Amino acid sequence: MTPSLKVQASPVARQIARTAARLFATRGYDATSVREIVEAAGVAKPTLYYYFGSKEGLAQALLTVPLSELVAELRRIVSTVDDPLDCLEQVMEANYATCRDDPDWSRFIYAVMFGPLSTEISGEFEEFKGDLLSWIEAAIRRLAEAGIVARDQVDACSTACRGLLFVATLDHLYHDRPLRTDLARRQVDSLLHGFGQTEWRMGRKEEQ
Repeated sequence: MTPSLKVQASPVARQIARTAARLFATRGYDATSVREIVEAAGVAKPTLYYYFGSKEGLAQALLTVPLSELVAELRRIVSTVDDPLDCLEQVMEANYATCRDDPDWSRFIYAVMFGPLSTEISGEFEEFKGDLLSWIEAAIRRLAEAGIVARDQVDACSTACRGLLFVATLDHLYHDRPLRTDLARRQVDSLLHGFGQTEWRMGRKEEQ
């Protein structure tokens, strides 16, 4: 059984993974030793090696299991949700739900994302990053196909969505700002209708 399957199947493995995510996020992957992980998790070293093989195997499982689940959920949303507005909202909310459900893991992901490029696990994340971003873009393209977003603005709109996601999750993880369940809907509405007051937008049109 692979480390990814073991972490899904065993409560002990999930405890080790949760502990490691917290330590990796706060201390850094390279600065965290196996001894520190097993002591904090309340298990013996052989237990960690049984489930994960090594510290690198543990980090890989931490990346691949939740990211695979998130990518699969994004794929499902884009492929099955009929309304393109609902589709984008659900794509955004899926990212926020992951962050709310497991903040330590999310901090670990950001530590990998913005940490040293030379770390041995950074390459693992790169394989998923393209998938995560591509499903956001796919949701925007559905809006373009529906005539809601201009086709030549897909890239700009995708960038704006990524920015909203990053800032909201970083504020939640590091500044204790809540990720409300209606946040995705409000962000999509503001993104598509503009952040300015209606009267101001109408005045701008008249000036032009």
